[in-house]
Amino acid sequence: MNKLWIFIKTNFLTKKFLTFGIIGVLNTLIHLLVYTVFYNDRIESFFTSAFFSNAIAFIVASVFSYFANAYFTFKPKNKSSIQFSIVILVFLIRLVISSLLAELFDFIVINWFNIDYVVYPAAKLIAPFLASALLIPIAYFALDIVFKKTDIEK
Repeated sequence: MNKLWIFIKTNFLTKKFLTFGIIGVLNTLIHLLVYTVFYNDRIESFFTSAFFSNAIAFIVASVFSYFANAYFTFKPKNKSSIQFSIVILVFLIRLVISSLLAELFDFIVINWFNIDYVVYPAAKLIAPFLASALLIPIAYFALDIVFKKTDIEK
């Protein structure tokens, strides 16, 4: 148990991880704002659809997240287009995995716990929240590795 506490203390109770978390919250708010601006369920068009709105929101939030994490969290000496591309790839992989996990958790919430979203509409947030929360430490370590490995002097 002591080793677990030391691991948590040295990896997650740090200024670096807290900064990563704050940027993650801002990233989420930006994503929601952009999604809200583009999504319009009253107009039937691809450019006002949930898919398009989410894609644009994801791109804008990911670009923000790259620069904010590069400047405030991981602080590489050198930034490059390769580094940017790999970070965006990590974000895309995270998007796919979190979407699959959200689908799994949604199934569990509905079928195992028999929660009816009509009766409890806020329960719809359980699945994406769990999926996202589960991937936060994984994303943190993945990005830490990417920024370290791509911080190559020019």
